[in-house]
Amino acid sequence: MRQGIHNTSKFLTVDEAAQLVGLSHWTIRKYIHDSKLQRHKSLNRTVVNRDELLELVEPKRAEESN
Repeated sequence: MRQGIHNTSKFLTVDEAAQLVGLSHWTIRKYIHDSKLQRHKSLNRTVVNRDELLELVEPKRAEESN
């Protein structure tokens, strides 16, 4: 099976999410604050859904590259 970003854990911490998509953790937190990205709690930590993050960020990257 091919390893890559799409085969990792379903939920990521804010720092893991930022590292995955190459943004700052402040940007991820702003997405959460602006309700662009749903926040979940796990063991008193804020986590985000990996698939939701990628759906939010990938279209923005496609627009920037055009």
